[in-house]
Amino acid sequence: MFMAGCNAQATNPGVEVVSPAEFKAKIEGDTEGYLLDVRRADEFAAGHIDGAHLINWLNTDEFKKEAAGLDKSKTIYIYCRSGRRSNEAAVYLSEQGYKVVDMGGGILAWEKEGLPVTSGNNVSE
Repeated sequence: MFMAGCNAQATNPGVEVVSPAEFKAKIEGDTEGYLLDVRRADEFAAGHIDGAHLINWLNTDEFKKEAAGLDKSKTIYIYCRSGRRSNEAAVYLSEQGYKVVDMGGGILAWEKEGLPVTSGNNVSE
């Protein structure tokens, strides 16, 4: 199987990995979707995508508890700093029956493309 790019991310048929531009278009076009940032709170505060909800993937027990309450009828749009954590979390969520879109390259790639970020602790509810 051929993998394009320097992509060390896991492959899973339930996870769609897209570029930041595609990710932005998808979240803007899906009023029912759930935007999920899986980084630490300090990373989130330094800059995140407007409208994102924060659930730290590195706090496994808390992540699993919070994720269990997500609506499986909604697509989850997920990202992290560089794409590794979000892909791990996306694979986990997919295995739990969620439809997941992962942003390849994370917020670093998002910012590199000049896309907007919001700073502070204003976590969406």
